[in-house]
Amino acid sequence: MSKTLGIDVACRAAHQASLAVDGKVVWSGRKFFTCPDQLDRLWADLDLEHPAELTVVVEPTRNAWIVLADWFRRRGARGCPAIRGTFGGGPR
Repeated sequence: MSKTLGIDVACRAAHQASLAVDGKVVWSGRKFFTCPDQLDRLWADLDLEHPAELTVVVEPTRNAWIVLADWFRRRGARGCPAIRGTFGGGPR
């Protein structure tokens, strides 16, 4: 099963996330801030058997995306900014 989490990164407001499973959107508009309890809750809601089944695509807004990318990378998710480059060791 392939899961993709798309995150519209905000600098001052809440970020918004959408989740697709095997290419089909299962939810969208999930709002959260970059704080441990909200990130942990989002991670738990993803219901992952293996963290590597998750690809996280973030909008590279200023440098706000870097913290999110690192948080997900440290948990084993793959990912990349939406425009160019990657986090987690190269393209996948």
